[in-house]
Amino acid sequence: MFVKVYRYRVQSGKEEEFLSIQERANRVYSKHIPFRAVFLRKLRDPAAWMEIHWYPDERIYRHGMDLVNSEPEISQLWEAFQGILDPDDSEIHEEYYDQILVHQSIDTR
Repeated sequence: MFVKVYRYRVQSGKEEEFLSIQERANRVYSKHIPFRAVFLRKLRDPAAWMEIHWYPDERIYRHGMDLVNSEPEISQLWEAFQGILDPDDSEIHEEYYDQILVHQSIDTR
């Protein structure tokens, strides 16, 4: 599995707007790429978010992203997303991983 991790900070009071943007963006992604996404908010710093995406492999990710980025709505969502980031720390950190092993002992259904 190919895994992409994003870390960023969302302005206080903009959480609902953030989640709406993510829901709409995930619908666009779903048309072009098989993936799983999880959004995590830091307990002791609720402005800090982590987003983790799993894709079957990097080739599928890259091809799918070309299709996603050709969608007009994705540009609008990107601008909206940038508008809700913390103005004092608007950097988006991106990291890439290969998933090596999974252990699961809870039912996530």
